Amino acid sequence: MNDYVFSVLRIVLFFIATPFVFKALQAVDFSRLFKANSSNQIRLIIIFLSVIIGYFFIDVLVSLFEYVNSLV
Repeated sequence: MNDYVFSVLRIVLFFIATPFVFKALQAVDFSRLFKANSSNQIRLIIIFLSVIIGYFFIDVLVSLFEYVNSLV
């Protein structure tokens, strides 16, 4: 496969994985770390963290696919 396929795969999987990471992060109780009545800030932190973790997760996964493909 060429690099174009892995680039498209990385983008598509990122948009698929990020909502799942967002749902998983909603199970974490961030209210202990923030002051009372700061739900908007907590929501913003969860959104940023889900994008970052989703990117890293998919980057590792696609890099693993690229490595396995280079062995063949």
